[in-house]
Amino acid sequence: MCAQCGLSVAPAFLPIVADFPRGMAVTLPLHRAYFKKPISPAGLWEVYAAHYAGSPVVKPLPLGAEQAEGGFFAANALAGRDGMELLVTGNEERMLVHARFDNLGKGASGAALQCMNLMLGLDETTGLALESTNCKGTNAP
Repeated sequence: MCAQCGLSVAPAFLPIVADFPRGMAVTLPLHRAYFKKPISPAGLWEVYAAHYAGSPVVKPLPLGAEQAEGGFFAANALAGRDGMELLVTGNEERMLVHARFDNLGKGASGAALQCMNLMLGLDETTGLALESTNCKGTNAP
């Protein structure tokens, strides 16, 4: 990440797992000092929104989306799916980028299938579960 983004300080990745069978959240803390020019959480969100515009797999959630979940960003909310959601929180000094996904879907088999589709020239979503599958034993909506 340092080489691709030109960072002089390596960021800390914070994976969050718990006692549910599927789901994971990874948090990336970003301090203002990491950036060459000032950026706000809204500005950072705009970067992600522009980059992933139209992506069927990665969805940047609107700023403040965690409020719809009572201020809680459930790591297992995408259990049974092969997509990923991004959430930007924080302030101008310290921002957090949270990614949540199914560690067995997007984090493993779903990612492998997506890569294979791209290598074979297929639509990247072929065979992926991007909507709720209501997997037994998960909290998929």
